[in-house]
This record gives sequence, structure tokens and C-alpha cells, in this order.
Amino acid sequence: MQILLVVGRILFIALIYLLLIRIITVLLADLGTKGIFPKTQSDIGCLEVISGSEMLPKGRKIKIEYQGVRIGRGKQNDIIVNDHYCSLDHAEFRQRKGATFVEDIGSTNGTWVNGEKINTPIQLAVGDFIKIGSITFQYSRWRNESL
Repeated sequence: MQILLVVGRILFIALIYLLLIRIITVLLADLGTKGIFPKTQSDIGCLEVISGSEMLPKGRKIKIEYQGVRIGRGKQNDIIVNDHYCSLDHAEFRQRKGATFVEDIGSTNGTWVNGEKINTPIQLAVGDFIKIGSITFQYSRWRNESL
């Protein structure tokens, strides 16, 4: 009888640990979808400058971090584009649920994705071309090339 009590207690403790492990994995997955806790480096987007300027030379790669990247002429932006066709606050790139979105944030000349002017946030696909002022970017997934 005493052996049954010991086995029962061990099984009960094992079930509690399994429940805790399940709760932790669900929380980590939820943090990953919200962009707080990155799942993998391949979920991070990258912009490559196709046609650039002095400050943004052709071939430069810009990593789109989870907190987002703002582009414009103003000094408060993450990427400063010294171009009179670019607004002070032009566009913002954000990561959501493993995808990258671009949004025009009230620019005068607009933000263009694959030759079409956007009015709402657009999810980017690998190979998309984004035009901000006279600068053209191509979207891809970030690869850590130092490995």
C-alpha cells in the first residue's frame, strides 16, 4: 500500500512538471509571435540599397530589427535619407509575427512597393522593391554573413 502512495506522489509531481514545461513553451511561443523574443535570425528582414546616394551607397544592407526601422530626412529617424523627395518622416518598417511590414507615415511623395503607391501597411515578400524618394531598396531575409 505504501508503494502505491509513493508511486502516486511521483506521478503527481511528474504531471506538475510537465504542466509547467508546457506553460513555459506556450509563453515563449507567444513572445516570439509578438516580436519580443526572436524565434530565429531568419525571421529578421533586411533592406539592400539598389539605387542609393552618398549616405546610402548601393549594396548597403540594413537589418530590420524587432523594434522597427524609421526612414526619413529628419535626424530622429533610424535611417536618414538626404533626398528632397523624401519627407522628414517618410516610412516605417516593422516586424510582426515573423513577417516584415512597411507603412507610409504621411509622406508627401508616398512610399512605393513594386511600383505601386501604398496607403496601408503592406507585408513584404522576399524580392519586393521599395522606393522611398529616389532611393530603391530590395527586401530579403537577414543572413548573418560573419558566420
